[in-house]
Parts: sequence; C-alpha cells; structure tokens
Amino acid sequence: MEATAPDGYSGAIQLLVAADFKGTVLGTRVTEHHETPGLGDKIELRLSGWITHFAGKVIHGPGDSHFAVKKDGGDIDQFTGATITPRAVVNAVKRAGLYAQTLPAQIPELTSCGE
Repeated sequence: MEATAPDGYSGAIQLLVAADFKGTVLGTRVTEHHETPGLGDKIELRLSGWITHFAGKVIHGPGDSHFAVKKDGGDIDQFTGATITPRAVVNAVKRAGLYAQTLPAQIPELTSCGE
C-alpha cells in the first residue's frame, strides 16, 4: 500500500509498504523524498540497506513502543546525524501496518458459489 511520512526533514516521504493482516511488515521501499543528500537520503535502498530492516517486524498495536527509533525508546536504528527522517519513516510504516490490521473487518465474508 502507498504511505506518506508527511514529517520528513525536508518534506513528505512517499513509501510503499507491504504488511499482512496480523501487522507483520513484509517490505518497505521509498518511492520519493527530498531528504538531505549524504544524510537523510540513506532511506534509499541504493544508498543503504536501512529500509530493508522493516521486513519481518511485527506491529503489536498502536501502543507498540518497540516499533519506534531507538532514540524514542524503540528497537529500530536511526542513522548517525539523522533522527527526523528515520522517525518519520518508522511512524508511516507503523500507521500502514496498523491499517493493514483493520482490513479483514472491511472485507465481506465470501461464500462458496453453487451451494
């Protein structure tokens, strides 16, 4: 799903987030940003593997304090000299994962055809 981190250091950061209905993040990629070259742009896969560390992480509800950057008491590393950018991305990924958890309730139950 598409997600936006509106509070990046240099503006909005656009993301694609894959998460299952249980809140497990399957993958995350940045599709657009205007972060500082050599600092905040480490969110790009071609410059750093940081964005790949979301895969396999589980979001255990809105109050999950572990799904945050370490500077905020969470388990996710930020990179040296930049906290705002990673914090914005982490929060956007968390919101997307929480939204994914609500989707099963929005899908009507399917019935078998021909019965």
